[in-house]
Amino acid sequence: MWRSHRFVSALAALPALALLAPGASFVESHVADRVRRHQELTLRRASKKPEHDEDFLHPEGSFTLPAVIGGFAGLCLSFLVASMQMMPSVAEDGSPTGFAEFARKGGKMDADVGCFFVQCGKQTKECFAEDGRCLKGAMCLARCRGDSDCATQCFAEYGCPRLDAWLNCTVEKEQCVSVPAGTYDVKKFYAENIPTKMKDFDVRKLEGKWYKVRGYNPKYDCYPCQTNTFKYNTETKKMETEVKLRVARKKSGGYWENVLTEQMDVQSPSDRSTLFAKGEIFGLSFQEEWYVLGADDDFVMTAYVGNNLQDAYKGSFVYARTPELSAEAEAKARAIAEKSGLDWSKYCVIDNACPEQPPVDYSSPVSMNLDDMQDLLEWFAPGSTRGGTVKDANFTGDY
Repeated sequence: MWRSHRFVSALAALPALALLAPGASFVESHVADRVRRHQELTLRRASKKPEHDEDFLHPEGSFTLPAVIGGFAGLCLSFLVASMQMMPSVAEDGSPTGFAEFARKGGKMDADVGCFFVQCGKQTKECFAEDGRCLKGAMCLARCRGDSDCATQCFAEYGCPRLDAWLNCTVEKEQCVSVPAGTYDVKKFYAENIPTKMKDFDVRKLEGKWYKVRGYNPKYDCYPCQTNTFKYNTETKKMETEVKLRVARKKSGGYWENVLTEQMDVQSPSDRSTLFAKGEIFGLSFQEEWYVLGADDDFVMTAYVGNNLQDAYKGSFVYARTPELSAEAEAKARAIAEKSGLDWSKYCVIDNACPEQPPVDYSSPVSMNLDDMQDLLEWFAPGSTRGGTVKDANFTGDY
């Protein structure tokens, strides 16, 4: 049950990486010096990694400064050197600081330069030196400064596998940038206003393809062409779910199509939720509790509560076997919503027309200009070029 904003607020709050130039021996030396000074901190952080970190892909050697985008890269040199001189660091104990809300209010995020070029050197090289689309996506996210709607458009225009891999390494696995667990109380968030689930719902009734036809949370639930295909594994007693949806591109037109999978644990009748889901999007992980509030042969109404690295969210969907909800099913769903304390008038109608469109060409060139330089420098020196992480008032992801 994917909602794009649950991650983009975290990603848009991050500082942006500087572009390194060809033949920059002084900068290479300077970066190497910064890397050496971060080794002790890096080792401490590595010793504190969660258990699932053992599955992470480790970069093959450190990052060698490549020739990137020609003459433009050379113009970044002087700004890069100056910015690295005043670059902030993470806390002395290696713990990250900051939060998306903190960023939106103008707080300066922290960055560990050595981490980008050692732990995530492979992903950084592939994104910044070999993939203009990935590089542009990183720059776009930098300028959003914590605004989730803005970051959604960055992904719609520039989202690609290498950007996902880079974010997965730098944000999720190695935490090269400050994305804390959050300033909210996760347990309290899940425990407040718990939806009332159907006690006798057989999750095997979910098997097959369903359309999301109504969505409750306008930020997370109303994207077009949303389908879920459920498959119950009788051996593991788990539900495997394929999720599809589109995000409209405001700048270039058409849609950004997304496909992801979620592994869902079937909860016992005594548990508060019906299903417990885990998944990954943009290279970042999330978990959610699902509640089946009511169901019939032709519709299912659910509510969800979830969290990720730094945020928590909730909402509700109505599923149907057809792209549109019948009048009879709508009347039943409305009654269930009202009984559950949900305002039916707040549910959006999800557009499932889904016109055909050509696949994305990830190799297509993207434009760069001098203004991009400031966004790149923000990764190494947050606040040095655009006043910290405050979002530009007029920037909406239309890069």
